[in-house]
Amino acid sequence: MSGAAGAAAGGTPALGTPAAASAIGTFAASDAVELAVVERSGFVESRHIGSAVVLSPGGDVLSTLGDPSAPIIPRSCLKPFQALAVLRSLEGSGVSLDAVQTVLATASHAATTEHVAVVQSILDLAGLAPDALQCPRDWPGSSAARDALVRAGLDRSPLYMNCSGKHAAMLLACVVNDWPLDTYLEPSHPLQQRILATIEELTGETVAASAVDGCGAPVYAVSLVGLARGIGRITSALPLAPLLSPVDAADAPVDVFVSAASQPGAADGDAVEHTVALGLDRLVSAEAATLTASVLANGWAIDGPGRANTLCIDELAVFSKLGAEGVMVMSTTAASPAPGAADAAGQSAPRPTGDDEPIHHRDTAGTTVALKMLDGNLRAATLVGLTLLVRAGALTQSSVDGILPRLDLTVYGGTAPVGAIRLADTLI
Repeated sequence: MSGAAGAAAGGTPALGTPAAASAIGTFAASDAVELAVVERSGFVESRHIGSAVVLSPGGDVLSTLGDPSAPIIPRSCLKPFQALAVLRSLEGSGVSLDAVQTVLATASHAATTEHVAVVQSILDLAGLAPDALQCPRDWPGSSAARDALVRAGLDRSPLYMNCSGKHAAMLLACVVNDWPLDTYLEPSHPLQQRILATIEELTGETVAASAVDGCGAPVYAVSLVGLARGIGRITSALPLAPLLSPVDAADAPVDVFVSAASQPGAADGDAVEHTVALGLDRLVSAEAATLTASVLANGWAIDGPGRANTLCIDELAVFSKLGAEGVMVMSTTAASPAPGAADAAGQSAPRPTGDDEPIHHRDTAGTTVALKMLDGNLRAATLVGLTLLVRAGALTQSSVDGILPRLDLTVYGGTAPVGAIRLADTLI
């Protein structure tokens, strides 16, 4: 266990105490840059500052804003790592999650009727009742679902909490592995230890701090660079079967890293290199590939109809996941509309880059952005994230322009539009 993770997750001091005043934290305002502004009637009345990083599919840093090397708490942006650890824990048990259940394990859902039914189905698979969930009681994020509950005279429930799918999947992993249920949120629990190991494995970092998330689960601080690296590894993961021969596969770990030289198309005789080195190495994981494919096929399940993450997944084939306190991760896929992409297979003509270096569409799939708005407000995060992917040559501007009117960026005076949430001048 890392030193940071070894501390009790519930040991946060009270506000105003000397310990709280000297606690470790994220980057300071002096290290951030302006990412977006809110303009009303020609007057900029609010400014969103933060940090961001864009990584290439191979993990190289393409651009930075602010201080992306500072630790942040990714909040729900860690859910893909948590879900992956759950999927690994189910391996070989004969119990599995279907595609939609897999997405709910990584979702911050709106608690529509459809969302809640899937969460219940995971609990049914575990043979557990909703009272086994240790996330807080909550109202649905969907206003329609919330209104329906009120009209029916019903109350809040852990089922409606946006993290309930993650908790249900955690409980299923505990049942399958005969791990304790009552303590499944303790940092020392076997499942939470697997989650921590997965985070550190894929981010390539030792966590900088541990904390308790809003849902009660352990959450860990990593840098935006590490977060982007880990998400990019998940979204660009290769299924195990096509890469290893039956003999090799029998002796290989569930997840390995494979170098570019040993991927399909490499010279005969090149060996699979099991390495955790960064750069061009790609994760070989059936579970990670399944997680990504499930999200892309069921965008509604990770967020909700008309909501930002769902729009980006359904309209742009961009793996998108928000986190509380202004955190966002986005990663393009082979189906994302990149410049010069004539087909989903990425066999288009190269596009000019300005440096006389041609880049094909297939080379931009897996481009990943991670950002944090320092004030914790997410209202401009999707706009900024998509813009950074466009600037990296991984998305077309026209495809992004197509969803911007649905991102609730208009500022109103009464019923009339009088301004907008827009990019900072440095990003225009």
